[in-house]
Amino acid sequence: MTDPDRPTHPGETGWPVRPLVHIGYHKTGTTWLQKNVFIDEEIGFSLVAGPLPVRFWFVGINSFGFDPSRVRLRFRRSMKEAGERGLVPVFSHERLSGSPYAGGHDSKATADRLAAAFPDARILVTIREQRSMILSVYKQYLRWGGAASFWQFLNAVSGEGRVPVFRYDFFEYQHLIGYYKSLFGAENVLAQPYELLRTRPAEFLGNITGLLGLPDAEPPSSRSNISPSALSLALKRRANRFLVRDALNPAPLFERPGINKTLHKACRRFDEVAPADLLKKHEARWRDFVDQEVGDRYVESNAITSELIGVNLKDFGYS
Repeated sequence: MTDPDRPTHPGETGWPVRPLVHIGYHKTGTTWLQKNVFIDEEIGFSLVAGPLPVRFWFVGINSFGFDPSRVRLRFRRSMKEAGERGLVPVFSHERLSGSPYAGGHDSKATADRLAAAFPDARILVTIREQRSMILSVYKQYLRWGGAASFWQFLNAVSGEGRVPVFRYDFFEYQHLIGYYKSLFGAENVLAQPYELLRTRPAEFLGNITGLLGLPDAEPPSSRSNISPSALSLALKRRANRFLVRDALNPAPLFERPGINKTLHKACRRFDEVAPADLLKKHEARWRDFVDQEVGDRYVESNAITSELIGVNLKDFGYS
């Protein structure tokens, strides 16, 4: 039986305006977009689903329990209200691109779920130079409670496929971008480098509004979050091993609920008083390590991605 709510073209069967789905990647300004752009009705957006509902409906549900008609029913009212106000409904969560900590094992399955629920969606993909990306992802891993050293994190024991782990090829962006283009149509998928957002935010936002047929708008200004230093996070890693329980570190020796917030505050205080030269030295050590580990493994991938998205990634420091 045909689902009466399944859209084939905008406006058919009373379906509301086409959504924009922002899938990440991680560490590419997603929080800034969610808190400053996708909530701005003056630009033309309505954030109908941020991280929590997106993660629940598109990632958290068991594969055998996912039902696209239920997803459409859940968001139909909010999408309809957005359309009635002339706004583009937005779904945004970097987890839609997959988890870098699990090698993007469900990236393709998540794309299939999105296509089943909203086949007429427009897709925004944001990418980042891989060495910078890997360093930022590892720092986030430590902030959440991870206990592996940098080398251990990048060279995770895969065992016999028991659990997903970090994979370098997760950051070969052409695979995911190409798959979304095959699902939604090349004209409906926009992929942009995070570095464009940092250096030319008006152009970055203009490309998004252009995809959606919205008027040009000035990007909102806001402060960037300051990440804890490599040194303070290296110290936190020792505490994580013993105290912090998280999905990335499920069995600390002495679990202390709530301790992670205390450790975050300690990192900030440490960075405020530690000698700047010492912090820079440790940061440089991690960058050098990433450079050595990554080498030229992404050169071919970045050339393909550049061609695929129409952007010369070398202009933004990609290998």
